[in-house]
Amino acid sequence: MSLMEKIKNLFRKNRPEPEKETAPAAPAAAARVKKTCKACGKTFTVDPSWEFVPNYCKECKKKFTQEKEARQRAGAPRKIKRKCKACGNYFTFPNTLEHYPNYCSNCRKKHQAQMKEKYSRKGSGANK
Repeated sequence: MSLMEKIKNLFRKNRPEPEKETAPAAPAAAARVKKTCKACGKTFTVDPSWEFVPNYCKECKKKFTQEKEARQRAGAPRKIKRKCKACGNYFTFPNTLEHYPNYCSNCRKKHQAQMKEKYSRKGSGANK
């Protein structure tokens, strides 16, 4: 090969090689990892792209939160501090409530107003 041919080959656009026919790619579900719950021993699947791989299944996590709330309810009435899921601010509420809120009062009011507007029976112009 002459020097010119080497330079031409260097700058020539390479044609993509035709892909060989292979079996279809495995679905994403096959890439999931099976994990065993530390509490009940039940097997559950975990997506490896998650940053955190849980040690407990959903049912056990739910049971743990219910037990935690039951412990918080026990004893004298007091205030509980939580972080709002929507805005991230901390808010307090009494431990005597039947259902513990996940949102602060402002975010709860905004959400209720949005739902009232969205599902109002007075017709928002579509039924007129």
